[in-house]
Amino acid sequence: MTYGVRTWSANGVLEMDTDSYTYQVLHNALYNLAVTPVVTVSIPGFDPANCTAVVLPTVAAANQYCSSALPYMTVSPGVVQVRNKNPAETDWFSTSIQFRLLVMRFKN
Repeated sequence: MTYGVRTWSANGVLEMDTDSYTYQVLHNALYNLAVTPVVTVSIPGFDPANCTAVVLPTVAAANQYCSSALPYMTVSPGVVQVRNKNPAETDWFSTSIQFRLLVMRFKN
């Protein structure tokens, strides 16, 4: 490798470089929890061991209350689910934000 980024452990062992690391966007879409309280997205190739999903709010918080809070997300092989509240929550508190769901593979 003549250029790129390398990461070594505390023992000096090469942990990751651009030959073993990749970055691939698997999914990128906008959603609105005010319209759909549960968003379930099927993403072929998604594996929690080498992928990540990120919720990015697309508008500023309207207030300091739960309606502007970040949602509850769960991941499993092939599926990312975003809910307007924790499923164990029994109160009416929920979020209604608009967000971008960005799902990426970060390792070969």
